Amino acid sequence: MIGRVLRRLAMSASLLVAAVPVGAQQLPVAPRQRPRQQVPGAAPGAPGRVALEQLALVVQRRLNLNEQQAARLRATTGRFAAQRQRLMQQERETRRALRLATQAAQGGDSTSQAQVAQQLDALVRMQQRRVELVADEQRELATFLTPLQRSQFLAMQERAFRAAQQLRQKRAAALRDSLLP
Repeated sequence: MIGRVLRRLAMSASLLVAAVPVGAQQLPVAPRQRPRQQVPGAAPGAPGRVALEQLALVVQRRLNLNEQQAARLRATTGRFAAQRQRLMQQERETRRALRLATQAAQGGDSTSQAQVAQQLDALVRMQQRRVELVADEQRELATFLTPLQRSQFLAMQERAFRAAQQLRQKRAAALRDSLLP
C-alpha cells in the first residue's frame, strides 16, 4: 500500500514536472523567505515532495499568481485531482467488466448482452461526469483566476495528462516486449 502511494506520488511529480517546458524547469528557485507551503498529495518527507514544491513555484510564476491565489489553486486542484482519480479508477474497473462481458457475449452467452449494455451505459455516464468535473473545476478556478490564467493552467494540465498517457503506453509496450520470447 505505501509502495503504491509512493509510486503514485513520484509519478505525479514527474508527470507534472514533464508538463512544464524544459526551460521553465531549469529556472533557479529563489531562496525561501516564507514558510514552506503544503502541497496536496505530498506527505512531509515523501519522495517527490521537493519536485512538487518546485512545480508549484513554477506554476505560480508562470501564471503570475499571488500567494493567496497559489494557495487556492493548490487546494482546488488537489480536491479535483482526487475526484478525477476516483473516476478514472471506476472507469478502469468498468472497462474490465465490459471486456469480460464482451468476451462472454462473443462466446455465445446470450445473458451477457445485457451486461455489455449496462457497462456501456456506465462508461457514458462516467465520460459525462468527467466533463462535469472539468466544468466544475473551471467554475471554481474562475473565482480567483483570470480567463488567461485559467487557459494557461488548463493547457498545463492537458500536457500533464498527455504525458501520463504516453508514459502508460510506453510501460505497457515495455511489459509486452519483456513477456515475448
